[in-house]
Amino acid sequence: MACDPQRDRFQQGWGAASTFDQHAQFQAVYWQRAPTGSPDPERRAAQYLGVLRDLAVEPRWISLAHVADPPGEALRWIGQHIHRVNQRLQTILSDLLGCFEPALSPHVQVFAAPIAPQAGVDGFCCGDRSSLPGNALQGMPSAVTLMVDPGRIVAADWPGLVAHELAHGVAQRPGHGAEFSRAIAHLCLAQDLPLPPPTLDAETLRYWPPCRPTPQPGLFWLGRGEAWGDRPSSSGTAQASPGLPH
Repeated sequence: MACDPQRDRFQQGWGAASTFDQHAQFQAVYWQRAPTGSPDPERRAAQYLGVLRDLAVEPRWISLAHVADPPGEALRWIGQHIHRVNQRLQTILSDLLGCFEPALSPHVQVFAAPIAPQAGVDGFCCGDRSSLPGNALQGMPSAVTLMVDPGRIVAADWPGLVAHELAHGVAQRPGHGAEFSRAIAHLCLAQDLPLPPPTLDAETLRYWPPCRPTPQPGLFWLGRGEAWGDRPSSSGTAQASPGLPH
């Protein structure tokens, strides 16, 4: 996880009346839809990566340089298939959000992202950067964007990866302190993910819930990774070795 407090605009209290940034919402929904007509897949993928960089904590974290050089093969796969990946992640996110009362549910969107190895994370969350200080929305909770690299984690453990980043959004601050601990425990309990022991320290919480890393993360973005399809929305109590922090 890597939320930058200077760029995140989390506000206290999910339960307050809130306005979700319509442009950001449109982007998430758009990239969950199959392309219409016969768009050029490489151009479509380049547009998608541009959206991710606009929303990301650090634009340079979104990269295909570690996947393919030149990136043509990866771009073609993304242009043709990214909507299916995002649909799967949205299903997982919707299941996780179901453990909140409707009035208390945070406004969250999720994207699959090829995250550069130098970022040192499997996923991250960031606040809505379109809200400007001094406007009518000041003091309202803003949208939260989750970005996860599904190529880094085995598909059965994607729910744990999304839950970890969602817990950061619910905690409304970076780090793995008490707020994060409460949030991840709530999500794990609701979704039958492995519960963190109450005495777990912040360093270990960086890797909770346990997610099994894939041996070659870049293959996912070339369409050569493990079959993922429609997986269960919970990774149950499977044990995993810690990969990168989330």
